[in-house]
Amino acid sequence: MGLTAVPPVEAFANGTPMEEVFEALYRDGAVRIKGLLSQAAIDEINAEIKPYFDADFNSGLDVFAKETKTVCGLAGKSPAAVRAILQHPMVKAAVDDVLTIKTDSWWGDSRNSCTSPPLLSSFFTVRVGPGSARQGLHRDDQDHHATHTHGDPRETTKLGCIVATSKTTRANGATEIVPGSHVWDDERKPTPEECTYGEMDPGDCLFVMGNCYHAAGGNTTVDERRSVIVALFCKGVYRAEENQFLAVSKEQVAKYDYDVQDLLGWKASAPFCGWTDFRNPYDLIRKDNLAQRDLF
Repeated sequence: MGLTAVPPVEAFANGTPMEEVFEALYRDGAVRIKGLLSQAAIDEINAEIKPYFDADFNSGLDVFAKETKTVCGLAGKSPAAVRAILQHPMVKAAVDDVLTIKTDSWWGDSRNSCTSPPLLSSFFTVRVGPGSARQGLHRDDQDHHATHTHGDPRETTKLGCIVATSKTTRANGATEIVPGSHVWDDERKPTPEECTYGEMDPGDCLFVMGNCYHAAGGNTTVDERRSVIVALFCKGVYRAEENQFLAVSKEQVAKYDYDVQDLLGWKASAPFCGWTDFRNPYDLIRKDNLAQRDLF
């Protein structure tokens, strides 16, 4: 099967009833929403993050090409991005439907019904320059060591929302997606020939199930930069019972041995969970080890 034989993911207009969106999302593993953000919203976000893009910073991670610049922690840097993306009705509806967990259990003689709401897992923007290589095809829920054995489209821990803030094309690195791969088991390997390309206009977004294979495409142009905002959400149960980051101050954590620091959550979990600015959080408290290291 050739690259052109795979049709694009189904596209819907902003405001389409979510029942129609969900039907395609659970069938294919990804959908495109056209015009999720207005140009005015994009301009406001870009103005807020410009100082961070202008700073001389590169993640240094092998997962991102050297031609790529990243700005993490957008919820703390761009209130406009919070309003436009995290509070968008279609985003909220998709996140709740895919990731909300409801269970019943016994507590003594009482039958309790409990609901765990989703969490924002990461919120960052990337600007990919000419010459950037493509990523390897992967599933985002690998971060939680998820397994996939039942062919269930909901068998995932994460949902991605990729918002284009520039024109994204196959040539400048549009997201590669393997439709239908969200119901594969863990043994089947995806190939580039099975990919379609999430080409978008500014303001469009892609919802990608965490169990759907995808990758950032390579930028083969000589003068185009592709910019997207990535919001990843996860099931709310993927955290500790007690919030150790509030219970123990940063200053107190720094006094403990490394094994205790790790136990309190100051070490990232491979492959890619628990980082800050794409670094291990213990880089902030271990004064004898300041070198930035690849998390992978």
